[in-house]
Amino acid sequence: MTNDHKKCSRCNEVAPATSRFCRQCGHTTFEDVSPESVAVLEGLKTQPEVSLRLDSNRLIIASILSGGLYIFYWLYITWKQLAKETNDQHFPVWHALTWAVPFYQLFRLHRHATVIQGLATKAGVPTTLSAGTVVALGLAAFGLGMATFYTINAGLAFLLGTIVMALTTTIIVWNQGALNAYWVTQYGEKLHTAPIERAEGIIVLFGILVWISTLVG
Repeated sequence: MTNDHKKCSRCNEVAPATSRFCRQCGHTTFEDVSPESVAVLEGLKTQPEVSLRLDSNRLIIASILSGGLYIFYWLYITWKQLAKETNDQHFPVWHALTWAVPFYQLFRLHRHATVIQGLATKAGVPTTLSAGTVVALGLAAFGLGMATFYTINAGLAFLLGTIVMALTTTIIVWNQGALNAYWVTQYGEKLHTAPIERAEGIIVLFGILVWISTLVG
């Protein structure tokens, strides 16, 4: 079988056998490549890039700046991403808003963590994620949040609010760590960081304004 292609020895770009230099990097040295390898390499090039990963530093900073409100956006965007990985019907906006519904929020949070944990386990990704522990953190955040709402001591309210923010941030980062590991196994080098969306920026900006009003007040 005649081989009509060769591979650049520097960047592995596939080129026609008559090429004198690589169209990707300009290198002039090539290596022989089998027709089967050409098909594989060309197939990898045509796979679309995916932007799904949310880095922990981004999550922590956004959660702090938003005063803990970032969990609404995180629930929305990750449930939206997960819709493509499961066969269940998803309602990302509703799922995010349930965080404001007492007690029911815990059932939805358990479901969220269970889906992530299940995907990671199925893909052979080792994870310490526990849906039960995530719910316990959510319950603690809910209880302290209620206490913050009813306390009349400003200093105590600030302390309790800070603890609530730390708990919600832990929930986000722990779940996202397992989800990021799953994305890596699925997409490898095609995986990129998710861009900052308008809704994400708005909720962080709103949180900053709340911080400013609280400090000024």
